[in-house]
Amino acid sequence: MGGSREHSYRHKMKILIWGMLLFLPAGECLAQQDSTRTMELQNLVIHGNRLDIHFRESSRNINIISRKEIQTLPAQSLPEILSYVPGVDIRQRGPLGVQSDISIRGGSFEQTLVLINGIKLTDPQTGHHSMNVPVNISNVDRIEVLKGPGARIYGQNAFSGAVNFITRIPEKKYAGIRLSGGQNGLFGGSIDVSLPGKFGNYISISRDVSDGYRHNTDFSINNLFYQSSIDLNGENLEILGGLANRKFGANGFYASPAFTEQYEEVTSSILSLGYKRKIRKITIAPRIYWRSNRDNYFFVRDQPEIYENLHYTHVGAAELNSSWDNSLGHSGFGIEYRYESIAGDWVRNGEQTSSNLDGFSRQNVGIFLEHQFNLFNIDITPGVYFNFNADFGFNVFPGIDLGYFISPSLRIYGNMGKTYRIPTFYDMYYQSPVEQGNPDLDPEEALSYEAGIRYLNVYMQAEVSLFHQNAGELIDWIAIPQTDSTFIWTAANFSNVRRNGIEIAYFLDMEEILNTNSYINHFRISYNFIESDLQEKAITSRYVLENLKHQLILGLEHKIIWKVYHHFQARYNQRVSEPSYWVLDSRIFWSNPKGHLVYLEATNLTNTQYTEVMTPMPGRWFRAGLSYQIAFK
Repeated sequence: MGGSREHSYRHKMKILIWGMLLFLPAGECLAQQDSTRTMELQNLVIHGNRLDIHFRESSRNINIISRKEIQTLPAQSLPEILSYVPGVDIRQRGPLGVQSDISIRGGSFEQTLVLINGIKLTDPQTGHHSMNVPVNISNVDRIEVLKGPGARIYGQNAFSGAVNFITRIPEKKYAGIRLSGGQNGLFGGSIDVSLPGKFGNYISISRDVSDGYRHNTDFSINNLFYQSSIDLNGENLEILGGLANRKFGANGFYASPAFTEQYEEVTSSILSLGYKRKIRKITIAPRIYWRSNRDNYFFVRDQPEIYENLHYTHVGAAELNSSWDNSLGHSGFGIEYRYESIAGDWVRNGEQTSSNLDGFSRQNVGIFLEHQFNLFNIDITPGVYFNFNADFGFNVFPGIDLGYFISPSLRIYGNMGKTYRIPTFYDMYYQSPVEQGNPDLDPEEALSYEAGIRYLNVYMQAEVSLFHQNAGELIDWIAIPQTDSTFIWTAANFSNVRRNGIEIAYFLDMEEILNTNSYINHFRISYNFIESDLQEKAITSRYVLENLKHQLILGLEHKIIWKVYHHFQARYNQRVSEPSYWVLDSRIFWSNPKGHLVYLEATNLTNTQYTEVMTPMPGRWFRAGLSYQIAFK
């Protein structure tokens, strides 16, 4: 009976969609054009550091950006791709993510944890360096965006959410090349080689440069990435290494738009060694990693002797994660140790001295406990994170997820969790003529709740979630008046902020409904609303109180002719205290299953004039490119 009803429903849906599309020209069949995104989501396993879970069984609001979507979106960088994710706010100081901040659900950029394959990329100097990821869009297999508190899953600084870039060694042997170019002297390229097997290797090198879209906004972005996987008869050894180097003119990026001659060079590197072994029903996965960052900032690009900052940060960490499948469910245990340090010097009016960030370090120890079980058909996953930080003492962060299937396709869920963020060295100790750190800062803390409902089948995904966050001791840079016309930005904890919001997202796969190649491949729409209640209304905040209030995202992919497709994206953003704006992006592309891709794209089609973090953003920008793969036998 169930199968008969499902067949009848699908038949009615086909009639309805065909009725809607009668005015559209029928498309020629595109060989092996894969549009089964929702089918992939149903089978996709989200790999946590301890417990794995199928996407359809998750009790969190999680967005997955697949490799196919990454390849077809009108974007050249990971931050640009993330700007199309509901509830995610990307504030770029310049194009292609040369310097970008990421926030989730109204949180600040310091409150989002960025990872690569579960490895934390948090930089203790400042959250501005979190998105210095040593991979390009060709290297990423998928992106997982977790919204809401993540302390019990990832530890400190997953305050309002986490973004995990997943890479893997491709399953086929090939050498690939990517070339791109466009207005404003844009040129980019990458070469990558994949050699899978028992001793699998993948290496990629890329470079993107531009003359800039206005004075002193030129840039070069260089990435080197390596990944290896060694199969040791059921045991697995993984090696990951990456180097990211960015040099860019920073016209008005920091402090004030009037400072047009700023310049910055940032080099980030990471090296990780991981091991995984399964003994019957127990899996153990130790990992060690090291991350460093070099940040060199000039107030006047051609006169470094006037004002220069040079800082080095180092992070060394060791983790042991494990899971156990038992009669009571699935249990997870993890322990981590993290050491962070900063060193540096600066130049002021021709005199070089040690920076006031020089010589600081701190240690962090965390223990994770999780258990996943089913009670009366309700999926329940409680967990807790015990943390000791050398500067801030001992803290406990519990959380719980609950979910229930009303039907095989319809799930309701809820979660709650306590989370926190420790201040960066910049928050605590940095000083300049217009900025004053605060060594007495306390960590931020929040208690967050979420309830949602998700419908997922082979051709449609729809989700609605309500969320609430009660955050205390938030850290931000506050404008403290000095005279009638001057002020100093001062780091401070300020009163609680309560946030309430709703997210609505809908995705429809036309081809899967019609069981054929339709003119329209897929359509998506999402809307986010966030209301923040700050008790101290008179505060002038630099970051925390500039969150999105309304966000609307539209996406459409359709066939033009033969194997040529068009991907269109539209974004509407309205912030708490800034003018609203629309941005329209478009890509026309041709691709085939062999890994070949040719495209022409335009970002900001309507030439909208808008500003992000004091920085006027680029207007209309035409770009083109291609990717080509040569397979090995």
